[in-house]
Amino acid sequence: MTGIFVNFNGTSILQLMSFFLLMYLLIKYLYRPFLNLVDQRRNDIQDEYEKAEEARKDAKESKKKSEFQLQELDEKISKMYNEAKERVKKYEESGKARIQKEIESTMEKARREIVEERLRAEESLKAKVVTLVITLTSRLIQKDLDEKLKREFLMSQLSKLGEENEK
Repeated sequence: MTGIFVNFNGTSILQLMSFFLLMYLLIKYLYRPFLNLVDQRRNDIQDEYEKAEEARKDAKESKKKSEFQLQELDEKISKMYNEAKERVKKYEESGKARIQKEIESTMEKARREIVEERLRAEESLKAKVVTLVITLTSRLIQKDLDEKLKREFLMSQLSKLGEENEK
């Protein structure tokens, strides 16, 4: 009796064996190499991803190093700027001190010249006074006047001398 669904004969067995042989060949020569190819591709992608992650970390570290170096450079520039500022300030102060010394030296020289000129003027005045006194005395002697006239004459001569000195 043959069933409706299952009918076994020699052709069915041969077809079944052909199917299993085809399955075996497909698995052995097509499916496994395909799986190996997929695994290899997955490994390649994983390696590339790891390399990209490593490159990203390296870039991050490089960025940090660059920022640190930039900060150090900024500090050096700031330090150099402050040093230059201090040098300029010291130069200005030394220039001011030098100018102040020159001014003081010039002032001292002018004071000495004034004192010397004053001494010369005093000496000249003394000489004139002595000359005047001698002149007045000689005139007094030449005039034979009484004492009152001599005093008046002397006072008038002294007032003239005072007027001349004021001019």
